[in-house]
Amino acid sequence: MLLVRTTVRQSDIHGLGVFADEPIAKGTPIWAFDPRIDKVIPEGDLARFPPHVTAYLETYCEYFPESGVLVLSGDNDRFTNHSSDPNSVVVLPNGPEASVVAARDIAPGEEITCDYAVIRCRKYSLSSVAAA
Repeated sequence: MLLVRTTVRQSDIHGLGVFADEPIAKGTPIWAFDPRIDKVIPEGDLARFPPHVTAYLETYCEYFPESGVLVLSGDNDRFTNHSSDPNSVVVLPNGPEASVVAARDIAPGEEITCDYAVIRCRKYSLSSVAAA
């Protein structure tokens, strides 16, 4: 669940992005898993969904192959785009119990970004494995 106020709008990076609606100081918690709004989905459950739902989940969930689960953020977080110089960073073990903090000060109106090498999605993880 995002812990800061945000807006989703057109992104210069890709499609839609999530933008800060308030100043966010370096080190401020931005996201933490909250089961009241976020959902853990076992990877094995994907086959039980219709193909269009599986495609959605593989695109918008964070993927943890080590534990075989996906996490679907129930808010604007799912629109966070990749940057090789992200303004957010994962702290704690990379899993559903992790949290995300501002890597530097983020100005109101600035797009919040992450590094997809750390915040993984199954769609791109599988395609990079297939390409190898």
